[in-house]
Order: sequence, then C-alpha cells, then structure tokens
Amino acid sequence: MSNDWKNEVSKCSKCGKCHTVCPVFLETHDESAVARGRISLAEALKDKQIGYTEKLRDYVYSCKKCMRCRKVCPSDVDYEKIISALLRGVAENMGIPLLPKIIFRYILPRRILFDTLLKVSSKIQRFIPMKKRGQMRHLPLLFMGKRWIPTLAGKTALQKFRKTRKVENPRMRVGLFTGCLINYIYVDIAEAVVDVLNKMGIEVVIPQRQLCCGTPSSTMGDVKSSKRLAEENRKVFESLELDAIVSACATCTKSIKNDYMHILGPSWKNMSDKIYDISEFIDKFIGDMPGVKPIGEKVTYHDPCHLLWVRDISEEPRNILKKSSRFVDMDMADACCGGGGIFTIIHYDLTLKMLERKVDSIQRSGADTVATNCPGCVMQIADGLAGRNSNIKTTHSIQILQEALKNGETKK
Repeated sequence: MSNDWKNEVSKCSKCGKCHTVCPVFLETHDESAVARGRISLAEALKDKQIGYTEKLRDYVYSCKKCMRCRKVCPSDVDYEKIISALLRGVAENMGIPLLPKIIFRYILPRRILFDTLLKVSSKIQRFIPMKKRGQMRHLPLLFMGKRWIPTLAGKTALQKFRKTRKVENPRMRVGLFTGCLINYIYVDIAEAVVDVLNKMGIEVVIPQRQLCCGTPSSTMGDVKSSKRLAEENRKVFESLELDAIVSACATCTKSIKNDYMHILGPSWKNMSDKIYDISEFIDKFIGDMPGVKPIGEKVTYHDPCHLLWVRDISEEPRNILKKSSRFVDMDMADACCGGGGIFTIIHYDLTLKMLERKVDSIQRSGADTVATNCPGCVMQIADGLAGRNSNIKTTHSIQILQEALKNGETKK
C-alpha cells in the first residue's frame, strides 16, 4: 500500500455525503457498498484487522467507479486512488479469475487474435439458438445467460477505415481512438465521427495498431495488463503527427486522458492535453456549424458518468443536440443507467434496477430518441427500452449531428 493511498484514507471524515449519489448504495442500502464503507474496509486492511476474502472481493468489485462520490466529497478524498489500491490488493492476494486474465494478458494486446475471435463469434452468433429483444441478442455462451447485447459487426471500424479519407487543405489532423465497443459493435459511430469532422475540413486518422484502452483490466486490478495496453497505445499515437486525439466513448476518453497519467506518468502530459471527447472537440475547435438543419425528432440526452462526473462535460453534447434536433432535457439526466463494462456482467441484476429508473425518466421526457456520448450507455439503455417494447431510439449525439448535416445537404 502506497503512502498516497494511506493519506487519502485518513482524509475521509465519514460524513456519508457519498450515500446521496452512489448508484449502488441507492439500490442496495448496503454500507459496505458505498465509498465510506469501502474506505472503512481499506482502513481495516491497512491496520490488519481483516484479510482478503471472497466477501471483500465482492464489495470491491461492486463499485461502479463512476466517481460521483469524489465529486461531492467535502474532504476532497481521492477515492479513485483508494479503490484502485483495493483492486490491486485483491488481484495480488487473491488472483484474477482465469478467463478475464486470459483475455487481458493474451487477447486484448494482440489485435489480430482479438479480431479473429470476434469475427468467429460474429459468424457463430447466427447459428446459436437465442431469444431476441428488439435489436438485442441473448448470447448465453458469452455472457453467462444474462446479458443482452447488439449484434457484432461483420467488419470492424478499424477494418472499414484502413485508409484515411483525404480532406483537401485540412484545417486540422486528428486521430480517432475507437475503443472496443465502437470498433466491434457500433461501427456507425466511428463513421459519424469521420463524416462530421471531414465535412468541417478536418482529416481523421484511425491508427490500425491501437488497442483496448485498458479499462476492463484496470477494473479488476490487473496493473500489468493495463500498463502494457497503455504503453502500446502510446507508441501508436506518439508516432503520428496529430493536432488532437478524439474519442466518442466517455470511458475510453477518461482512460487515455486521465488514467494514463497515473499509468505512464508525467511523460504522457503532452499527449493527454490533446485528448478530447468528440463533443468537447467540436465545441472548442468548430463552434458554429454551417449547413446544419435540425432533424424533426425530439431528442433527449443521458449524461454518462465518466463524462459528467470525471470530466465535467455536460453542456457540450447538449449544444450539439440543440443545434441538430428538437432538444428536450429529461429529469434525472445525470442518473446512472447501470452500464459499466465488467460491472454489468458480474452484477447484471443490480444494473437492471438502475436502468429501470433511467428508462422511466427517458419515457417521461416524451422524446423520440435518447442520445448519449458513451457506447456502453447506448447498449445499456437500448437493452432497457427494448425490454419495454419501446419505440424510443438510442444513439450517440454525433450521429444526430451527422443526420442534421445530411438534412442540410438535402434541403439545399
């Protein structure tokens, strides 16, 4: 345990303010499943009053790492340092489950192997007997009989954009970090990013050797795998002459901009300063967008946890939607949808409880479409809406802007 970790633990006054925002606690009312409770467990570990047990691991894994608690903490406790130390401690003392370990250390760092396995899976999924819920498929072999997911893409985003689309006299040259969900499922989001930025005179490079951002491995305390992925992605993006790096995934943006500063150290600072969420980039470097004609649909917006609570980005995607559609804000827009990568696999039933509240607020908004800036949230919310046989569509804010630009071209 590092001294930084111990210092953060000692700063907690046990006031309980974290109870008011923690999505897990609001559903479970379990003191050990909120920041204050986990900090108390960390103190007990530090003082050797308890040891590493299965129950402790369950409490550590039940954290969504949304960082809402840090945002409201009056003592400014860096909870992320504490939960990261707990995850490392669990991994070092109890090991990492075999299947995730294989995926993190032998599949994610090998793009060709990862592509091959997902391509085989995309073929096999056509023949596996399964139930369907809207566009969501039930894959019991992949997600232990619980998770509903969209169909895997036949061609990945990286495969689709092997060659950079040339822009005459580009005003900027940016790199796109795709992330796994966009690369393997939501290829249309990558298409929208490229299409929109190209129309704004910006050339978009999609490096073929980029890998997973490392969030899945870091959420299970696998420091070795996270560092390897971070170092490989650094080599890829530092080798290119880019004015900026954009991402359309809130979690990937947090990972490569914020988390890499801890993993790679100060040497990453220059690159970190160039990394933007796609809505943040558009707001900062483009501003007014000529040719945008708002679509007729009523669109609302869901705030992804890692974009709002870690990066303080809320108005930028709304600015895009206000220019591109009939925008309406929903109540509880910042409430967690329950999505969160590995969390949704381990605690799927708990995520559904959070999702119910989110779907309620979406339906109350009267919107035709709900947009968000995280493909994980897109998948989670689509699952919830499909479960209610709702006609409300789920999409990314950049795709609404893409539609509005096409709408402007049509009306010329």
